[in-house]
Amino acid sequence: MNNHYKKLMRKALHLILGAIGFFLFVSLLYIFAVSGKKPVQAGVDVVKGIESQNLPALLQAIRQKETNEVDVTLPIVPTTEVLPVSVPEETGEITTPAETQEPITVPEDQASPTLPTLASVTQEPTTEPVSTEPPLTVRQIRINDFKEEWNAKLDANDVRNLSAEEQQQIHALFMNTIFFGDSMTQAIGDYGFIDMSQVVYKRSASLDALKEKIPEVAAVFPERVIIFVGLNNCNHYKTPEEFADAFTVMVQSLREQIPGVSLYVSSLLPPSEVLGSTRADLVRAPMYDALLNHTANLLGVTYIDSNWIVRQQNYLKDGIHMNRTFYRVWFRYLQMLMS
Repeated sequence: MNNHYKKLMRKALHLILGAIGFFLFVSLLYIFAVSGKKPVQAGVDVVKGIESQNLPALLQAIRQKETNEVDVTLPIVPTTEVLPVSVPEETGEITTPAETQEPITVPEDQASPTLPTLASVTQEPTTEPVSTEPPLTVRQIRINDFKEEWNAKLDANDVRNLSAEEQQQIHALFMNTIFFGDSMTQAIGDYGFIDMSQVVYKRSASLDALKEKIPEVAAVFPERVIIFVGLNNCNHYKTPEEFADAFTVMVQSLREQIPGVSLYVSSLLPPSEVLGSTRADLVRAPMYDALLNHTANLLGVTYIDSNWIVRQQNYLKDGIHMNRTFYRVWFRYLQMLMS
């Protein structure tokens, strides 16, 4: 019985010492967290506090107890239940057990509308052709508006002579300009639109014949030269290619003798319908004019389309030359292009 009592005492002592150690450990952590003291100093303070409670007297009282069993009740330290934490292997995100929720049901009358299918939003292809032409520039719009206005006046035979103000503007604009060509150019001075000192011409001349007049053009050092030739070239040159070659030689000669000059060429006008029906050689005029346009663009010469001004009632009796009405619109057109 004595041995049994001693064993119980040892166990009780061990339990008490274990509880005291646990209490010391928890107190140490608490003091460290609250007071900010170092762990060693905090532990020393706790031990001193326990020693002040006369621990040997407490143990002596336990030994003197006469009961056969010692009921030692240790304080229960409350613990906080920690929920298990799972970490997915792939993402490493921390997940906690989700709260159980009852499935949410949506009433039939409040169900979300179904999304439209691809077939329901597919539109019928438009049959209108898509224009691939670039948008018109401001200059092109001005030209189109001008032609629309004056085409209407030409069709109505309502083209008035140049006003005094328009005449002054044209004289100022073409002050340092030479008009160069055959009898189509001669009419510019004869009708009084430009002073004859600014007109260099040779009647019934081809481009080859006009080359001898180039020194006369170069003598005044003009800023620009406007070339206007007619149907004589359709008789002189057997093919449009020969005509284009002769025009190239003229342009090169003008640039050699007048460095920096700006060159313009008016389109080759067709004959009247009456003359064209009797002169088979003049039917080729549109082909000559088309190649003139192409060659001028290659040479950097500004091509002036004058064919849109032509009206049958504005031909003279010869079916080749034009009356004043043509030149009234022609000069207004030049002014619009060059101003």
